[in-house]
Amino acid sequence: MYKYIIVIQLILLSHNISAQQKLPTIKANSTKLNICVDDVYFAKDECFLDTTKNPDVLSIGSKWFYKTKKVTFKTDIDSITINIKPDSKFNFTVILNARKICNFQISTSANPIFLNYKILSSLLFGLLTIFFLIYYYKEKIDFKLFLYFGYASMIVFWSMTFLCGSIHGNYNHFKNTISDLGEIGSKSEMLTSIILVILSVLCSLFSIGFYKSSKKLHLSIIPSILSFSMPISILWAAIFSSGNALHDLNGPLPFLIIIAFILSYFKWKKIEAIKSLRNISLFCFCISMLILLRFIKPFGFEYEGLIQRFFYVAWSIWTSAITYSLLKIKAY
Repeated sequence: MYKYIIVIQLILLSHNISAQQKLPTIKANSTKLNICVDDVYFAKDECFLDTTKNPDVLSIGSKWFYKTKKVTFKTDIDSITINIKPDSKFNFTVILNARKICNFQISTSANPIFLNYKILSSLLFGLLTIFFLIYYYKEKIDFKLFLYFGYASMIVFWSMTFLCGSIHGNYNHFKNTISDLGEIGSKSEMLTSIILVILSVLCSLFSIGFYKSSKKLHLSIIPSILSFSMPISILWAAIFSSGNALHDLNGPLPFLIIIAFILSYFKWKKIEAIKSLRNISLFCFCISMLILLRFIKPFGFEYEGLIQRFFYVAWSIWTSAITYSLLKIKAY
């Protein structure tokens, strides 16, 4: 019986050795590497062979949807070119100075859900249709009712945070950001992206109601215009998920909301009916300023999630307070 077990183990071992020997192999006399991705240098004389890593992983993301990427590794005497698909891995070996073995792995991220051309075009068409119908029927719509979408936005946002956080599998609300919920390749990516699109629509409808109400009540419309930065930011995060090279470009947009907080306090001071709303706006500004704690230890990147939530709490309070206060006024 033991003889059969030993024979089986030897067969499996020989199979593994054979599989390893079949890995593509290139040679090198120098530790320097040039790496090209789609004929554009990813690293030129900046990447070095490391025999201590097994394997040494090169992770490649993408700004846009793609079917394959051509990746070329060039040593001082040899090269290898492969076409690799999204969400896949490719292993090969580099023999350094004819004696040292360096194992390499190319790992690509999956394409973000909404960067697929058909899905993205359908999404944008749907959004444009919604806003066209709102514009076309603007004379028949009671835009004051759009303020209720402020409540809906808050419910959807915080429900998404806790639901997708539990689905993610490795999420800490104090350390991880909201964007991490939609990180490319995570378990919660799809659900987070879908909810973010819905949330973007809800926030847009609220901002429209906020803008129209501000005009009718003769309030400064600047805070309401700045509030549109939130649905734009949310939609951007849905399309360019965390892990995409373009994801962080929407970073400055939420700061426009912080500006809206403080402008609400100063621009609405002549309106007695919303005095409490002005005080809440100032309170929200103070809370949002806690994001500056990121420059103080032990916060910073260690508790990025907690610091980010100061902003979202302020945004939630402000949005809810605007919804409640403007709906309460019976001037229109």
